Amino acid sequence: MLRLKLSAPFEQVYVYISLENPSTGQMRTIDAKVDTGAAVTVIPKSVVEGLGLPSLGNCDFTMVDGTPLKTEAQMCRLSFSDEDTIDTPIYVCDSESDVALLGMDVLRFCNFAQWHEWSDEGHAVYFEMELIGEEEMLMI
Repeated sequence: MLRLKLSAPFEQVYVYISLENPSTGQMRTIDAKVDTGAAVTVIPKSVVEGLGLPSLGNCDFTMVDGTPLKTEAQMCRLSFSDEDTIDTPIYVCDSESDVALLGMDVLRFCNFAQWHEWSDEGHAVYFEMELIGEEEMLMI
């Protein structure tokens, strides 16, 4: 389970995710933007280089502004914590940024919660995210 305290005004939610080659166990932890408007999880090529992730082939997407995007799908074990892991394709593209987009292909397997707490020190907002269990995943 991942729990974050958000600052006001509320900004985009960024989380640390770990990418692991399921065959070798080689791992890298990166910053990812939670993007409910992204259909798939997109990782910059510079981030996954050296992990040796298995290729699933090339894919073509169209960005929201109409720009074509060529990607390669690679199989990856993705995790938010030691307990929350999922084997999933990720889409690798050239990018100047080292920030990944965590898209709905992964987010659909998550439960979310947000709550507010008030105290003498002020108001705090918290965000929580965790992968659902395997039994629930099989029903999706």
